[in-house]
Amino acid sequence: MEQIVRLGSIEQARNAAIRWLEERGATFGPHRKIAVGRLGVLEGAEVGTSASQRPFWRIRLDYDPEKFAHFNVEFGRGPGREKTTFCFPGSEQLIEKLARKRAPR
Repeated sequence: MEQIVRLGSIEQARNAAIRWLEERGATFGPHRKIAVGRLGVLEGAEVGTSASQRPFWRIRLDYDPEKFAHFNVEFGRGPGREKTTFCFPGSEQLIEKLARKRAPR
């Protein structure tokens, strides 16, 4: 089951998401893949990154009408994977503005 955490700013949400991944063993280094958005205002923009080696992890910026602006994080694969959403105050327009600044590398 996905846990939802609500925080006061994008910086707090990002830092909490990174800390959550590191607590589970994620390492941020050269062995990663860039995630490109496929839907809505994030289509074609760089939205996050994931591990290209084990253990698998992913962090991705997202927006939806229920959770609003948030980071999705996952650790592991299959039915045992852990998922958490770190929400922050922000509209779809904020996410669109952020997306325009993030052309894929």
